[in-house]
Amino acid sequence: SGLCTDSEFLRRAYIDITGVPPTASAVREYLADPSPSQLKRSKLINQLIASSDYADNWTNKWSDLLSVNRKFLGERGVWKFRNWLHKQISENRPYDEFVRDIVTATGSTFDNPAGSYWRVAREPNQAAENVTQLFLGIRFSCNKCHDHPFERWTQTQYYQFAANFGRIGYGASTAEGDETILERKSGEVVHPRLNKVMTAGYPYSVKEASLSTDNRRVALAGWLTSKSNPLFAKSYVNRIWSYFLGKGIIDPVDDIRSSNPPVNPELLEALTAEFIQNGFDTKQLIRRICNSRTYQSSIKSNHWNMDDSINFSHAIPRRLTAEQLVDALSMATGSVKKYGGVPSGFRAVQLPRSEEHTSELQSL
Repeated sequence: SGLCTDSEFLRRAYIDITGVPPTASAVREYLADPSPSQLKRSKLINQLIASSDYADNWTNKWSDLLSVNRKFLGERGVWKFRNWLHKQISENRPYDEFVRDIVTATGSTFDNPAGSYWRVAREPNQAAENVTQLFLGIRFSCNKCHDHPFERWTQTQYYQFAANFGRIGYGASTAEGDETILERKSGEVVHPRLNKVMTAGYPYSVKEASLSTDNRRVALAGWLTSKSNPLFAKSYVNRIWSYFLGKGIIDPVDDIRSSNPPVNPELLEALTAEFIQNGFDTKQLIRRICNSRTYQSSIKSNHWNMDDSINFSHAIPRRLTAEQLVDALSMATGSVKKYGGVPSGFRAVQLPRSEEHTSELQSL
């Protein structure tokens, strides 16, 4: 398909990058700019990525991925974790360092909010499934009870990987609602069928990832975030692509397997290599995708691609998220939505608790 119009691109970029549509004045200013489309589109992308709305929008996405919810964390813990995420995204923390902080986190979750992740994934089996699905894009739950039916993962590998989380402990804290994350000296995972204690291990080897340490999570973080890990950077690049194009190059994004190959392997490999070369820079990855001809394609199909839904030959219609819809309606009507427990002027995307989003949307 052809390129989308400037007005279409403006709305698309605003919603995808910041989670809100452009204001009327922003539309007028952008459309009145006589600069060539490619130049002013690139300028707009840089402007939006540098905005506070960008940090709010992507904090909201990560809050969802990491289950930032008061059911697990309490009121104060939710805000501590949400604000920590916001800081990492605002500062454009390299993705590998961001994940390493979460995986290795210890101590008070109020002092080190990254540890709040372990208050959600409390059991070794649950942690193994969460970590592999979120940070590697693979569904390890399928080989919990038996060898994976469609992939090379075995039941033994499942419990070996779960053993990496067997020594996570939880201690009391002096602050109400807080918890201390510990790395204990003991704690093992037993294979239920073999009735055998599992040695902590990984489902595949990675070059230059072994660390000489008794701390299993520190060793795991080295393996997981290694530049040589074939799934770590690739699964994240694929996930980010899906946020902007409506679906992943591998889709679903959390079901990477040999029987679910990428529709364009060369594209995924090229983006992944560039992401690693750029130091796991998320903003640069987003900038690269948004400046692409593919992202800027029109939603209008033609005779040749009207039945295409996998090759990104034209833009795919996408629904607004609940937060985007609430905030867009507030902007369009000039109203200020009031949320309990936060100052006036807070937008839905700035709230860390998904249960509040749902109730507000249902009240419309």
